[in-house]
Amino acid sequence: MIKNIDHIAFKVGNLLEMCDTLGAVGLVCNEIKKYSEVGMNIAFLGNAETRIELLEVIDQTSPISSAPEGFNHIGFKVKNIDKTYSMMQKNPQFTPIGNIRQGAHSRIFFFKIKGYDDVLFECVE
Repeated sequence: MIKNIDHIAFKVGNLLEMCDTLGAVGLVCNEIKKYSEVGMNIAFLGNAETRIELLEVIDQTSPISSAPEGFNHIGFKVKNIDKTYSMMQKNPQFTPIGNIRQGAHSRIFFFKIKGYDDVLFECVE
């Protein structure tokens, strides 16, 4: 099911400032996009092996508007997102949050693991 870690995401107060800071140590910002549907600007840094996702709230309707700055979630690359989602729906150890939807680069969904309610995970196809 899970192939590897796709990215690690952090909520930041100032996206451009954090891109510059991480750029100084070699993490190049590959793209910055505005995602009005989730009220965020999102930047991707790194390469195919190591990707960091920076999330900047631009609208208080964002699902992470009340979340603290810092670590937000870890994204796992999966081979078949439909099968993974279906398996997690049936397993009481997992709680999918919402449905599969289009993310920044591919289809995604978020989930939690029983007993780790403060940790957010994402599956990325």
